Amino acid sequence: MGIFGGQNRTKSQSAATTLIAEGCTINGHIKVANHLQIDGHVEGQIEAKNQIKISTSGNVMGEITTERLIVNGNFEGICHATYLEILSCGRVSGTVYSDNLSIEPGGKFMGITNPSDKVDEKQDIHERLSSLDDLDKLDHKEDKVVLINNDKNA
Repeated sequence: MGIFGGQNRTKSQSAATTLIAEGCTINGHIKVANHLQIDGHVEGQIEAKNQIKISTSGNVMGEITTERLIVNGNFEGICHATYLEILSCGRVSGTVYSDNLSIEPGGKFMGITNPSDKVDEKQDIHERLSSLDDLDKLDHKEDKVVLINNDKNA
């Protein structure tokens, strides 16, 4: 069989990774089945099932949802990732929802970290806001507060 025969072909690594090249700018919503590598500039929502890698030339502003986020460039926004690695040239600014955050020496993080929530964040926020409307309906009775001191010297 020739070199183009269908039986002996192997799947290349590049077929599993989507690349946004340096010099490329994308605005909008990106959804990828496997891996995404960003060498260019992206603004918007990004979803990748397995991994997103922002290289040293990469710049992302928006919201990221993935299993593993590796940042060696710049990211500003909201991140939902099981694992977040900020490498030595990485800069992250914003809100992070992750249970596994690592920062290499030289890497920078400015923002807020929260444990990852498996609950739909947008729905949770709407529920909390609607419950604030109910505060005016509450009966403001005096409550008793009990303080417990475990200090043995008290």
